[in-house]
Amino acid sequence: MPVERWGDEGLRDLQYLLPAALRAEPQSPPMAVSDGTELPVSPVSPELGHAVGISPGFNSVLHMVRRVAPTNATVLFLGESGVGKEVFARMLHRMSARNNKPFVAVNCAAIPEQLMESELFGAERGAYTGATQSRIGRFERANGGTLFLDEIGTLSSGAQGNLLRALQEGEIERLGDTQTRHVDVRVIAATNVDLREEVAAGRFREDLFFRLNVFPIRIVPLRERREDIPLLLMHFLAKFNQLHNQRLSGFTQRAVDAVMSYHWPGNIRELENVVERGVILSTGNTAIDAPQLFTSGEQFYSKQYTVGSQGGLVKADPAQLLCTEKNDEAERISRTVSSLVLGEDEPQSGASLDEVETFMLKKALERANGNVAAAARILGITRPQMVYRLKSRNITHHAQ
Repeated sequence: MPVERWGDEGLRDLQYLLPAALRAEPQSPPMAVSDGTELPVSPVSPELGHAVGISPGFNSVLHMVRRVAPTNATVLFLGESGVGKEVFARMLHRMSARNNKPFVAVNCAAIPEQLMESELFGAERGAYTGATQSRIGRFERANGGTLFLDEIGTLSSGAQGNLLRALQEGEIERLGDTQTRHVDVRVIAATNVDLREEVAAGRFREDLFFRLNVFPIRIVPLRERREDIPLLLMHFLAKFNQLHNQRLSGFTQRAVDAVMSYHWPGNIRELENVVERGVILSTGNTAIDAPQLFTSGEQFYSKQYTVGSQGGLVKADPAQLLCTEKNDEAERISRTVSSLVLGEDEPQSGASLDEVETFMLKKALERANGNVAAAARILGITRPQMVYRLKSRNITHHAQ
């Protein structure tokens, strides 16, 4: 069916399925990394805390949020830690008719079990030791608006029962009080555990699960929506440039390659932390490099393939992108050769002929996976000549 026949609603949905470059809306020019590779600029102002993405997984979540936002239905966000469940919850609140009322967020895992009920439902004076005055709970603070309960799977059985009553009847009782109070609150919950397994294990009430599971929205992990990473990189770069008073221009190509190769077990929260680290470690109006991003022992488990100089696929270890010494050496030799071939100014710290030849021998061996004959062919010399040069420089080789 042609787009023209989709109707108004279909056309509104279409804008969330298209990249910003294809939408009929103004946007900033792209930010370039140091060697000319372009990264898109996030169309969202960094301080607003909006969700950022362009992948099918992101757009699927956004579509679900837009559909449920105008209603009063309870929403349950599912997904790993750090995928942005609270960001989507806040977006849902802003899209709803309650957007001019309070949005109250509660991390259920951060509140001690003995204080959870008083935090959620409030407490009267004298309800427990130290309660010197009456205090309203989160439900009453969110009255008319939205209450976001993060990590809801950690609630105690007592709190689960009171929460079920609040959801079913719209009524709460403060701790130590006999008066029932009516509250008009929309509940949005989130969890990074499988609540069905928790129900089967007897740790979560089945009736509460069904009450919360009215409109579940699963947010896929970052490793399954890598198309969003370039947008998120520039979004966080703008945010932390502003926060830390920096003027960094972007990311080097190997930084982008490293970020795209990493599996991101901490999802968007980890990516945000890594970009902030890179902004802090970088100086001047430069681009952030890979070694400035991955400094705390991050592991690259997957092996990647890249296109070699002969046009074939060759194995590439993403961890090598973080190696500073080898890349510094390659840069220095590249500058020396370029200055001679292209007639450019002589570099301040040029490489000697012996260093250039040693580097080329090692790289050829590396490219040939230790095969001396294949390395010799890459350099255009015979195998005996290759062996002689390797021995004269004490370069060891092991065929793989």
